[in-house]
Amino acid sequence: MAPGMGIKVPAPRTRTGCLTCRKRKVKCDETKPICGRCIRLLRECTWGDQLQAIPYRQPQDSLTIIFTNGSKTPSLQINSLSCQNFVIELPNVDRTTISYIHHFITFCSRFLVYSNDDEGNPFQEELVPLASSSPALLHSMAALAAGHLARSQPQHEMAAAKHYSLALRELNQTLLDPVISRSDSPLGACLLLCVYEISYSENSLWLKHLQGARDLILFRGGPRTIDYLTRFFSLLDVSGSLSSGRGPLLQGNYWLDGSPHQGSAQNSKLLHWPYYDSDNVMVNQFQELMIYMAKLSRLSAESMSDLGVQQPDVIIEKAYEIHDELRAWWQNCPPALRDQSNHWRRQSRPRKLTIPETLKEEAFSRTKSCMQGCIIYLHHILDPLGREPQKEEVMDAINDILETAIETPEGYGLEMGLYWGLFMAGVAIFNDVVAEDLIRRKLKSDTGVSIYHADRALDLLEVLWKRQHQFENKLDWREVQIQMRMQL
Repeated sequence: MAPGMGIKVPAPRTRTGCLTCRKRKVKCDETKPICGRCIRLLRECTWGDQLQAIPYRQPQDSLTIIFTNGSKTPSLQINSLSCQNFVIELPNVDRTTISYIHHFITFCSRFLVYSNDDEGNPFQEELVPLASSSPALLHSMAALAAGHLARSQPQHEMAAAKHYSLALRELNQTLLDPVISRSDSPLGACLLLCVYEISYSENSLWLKHLQGARDLILFRGGPRTIDYLTRFFSLLDVSGSLSSGRGPLLQGNYWLDGSPHQGSAQNSKLLHWPYYDSDNVMVNQFQELMIYMAKLSRLSAESMSDLGVQQPDVIIEKAYEIHDELRAWWQNCPPALRDQSNHWRRQSRPRKLTIPETLKEEAFSRTKSCMQGCIIYLHHILDPLGREPQKEEVMDAINDILETAIETPEGYGLEMGLYWGLFMAGVAIFNDVVAEDLIRRKLKSDTGVSIYHADRALDLLEVLWKRQHQFENKLDWREVQIQMRMQL
């Protein structure tokens, strides 16, 4: 009230708050990705296009989450035009925990495997319903969601630690039952705890959780080719093996060779996951690329072993064999992927690309960046200290990766697919301040648009660059990593 007037002074209206608060004409604290008011009132927090998928629109067949408070048992009602509608009851769960599950469904699950994974997402449609009967899975989801929010909002740190501790306790209890241990719930919980450690924690326990997931997969009868949890595990396993200097945890190309088992209806849906890769070009080609990523991981570990040091000719022979196979595979890739221009976003077209078409092109860009990263990785194994002049192939790979990074729009969660290529470009450059600044800027995480980040990779690069500037010598990033006792 104004003094003595009995008139309420109008509160200044914000034009930068979330759309939910602006629509209701209430004050927004502008905390991203979910403001405090929406968390407290269990509302879906939406922002302008700058924070949504490219450009975001509510898909006709996507999940919508509605909180139901009429019954004594808290529940989430999930409606989908493309699948059966159902209600997930969450007994003995407080409202704060439900808000974290809401954040997991509406945000975290969309970036677990593929960016902007909005429709037909198996984590939403298959895994989330299992949380009603699996406390381990429920708390794993809540821990991951709270951990993501805590990166920009410290008030969620205690909740993240609490749910992580509860998830571990419940998971250990679950594993005492051999029947439940073969279900999707404990495997899903184990993989989510792995992502929690990758995205939020500063230690290397992610590898322990990934090893636990491997043991569960073997206990279930081995990897299944058409299974979203096996695909998720394989991506974490192979990418983790490249950066940690070890081979994959399971032998062979299990993401291609495993038994499909049963469940044809579910398998049919997963054949078209993510939704914007309906013809499976991106998924199939990336899974082929993973074969060479795994080979390079094993070769890197072998090159640093006593046998590799004593017999460098063996390493060289294997490296060139992998190189020829990788190049032959790339030449046989579909032209839409292989020949994609780094400037495709600015090309004139008879019509504007649809959202799925745009996301697919972005996925092709990320796949190319990963392939170029593998080229750099291979040459680094051959010449880790840069004693020979840098190969033209490596220089082309660096330029392609940096050009792709420059062209990729920020703020849509697309950066998560560029981390590997950018890291390898950072390894390959030598005392190039301009390139260092670009890579530094691109690797600095925007916690509002993805659950993954490259903080530890950037920390390693910063140490590597500093030492190389200081000593004017090229260093092996793997040796620096060992010295720092860091697991990327």
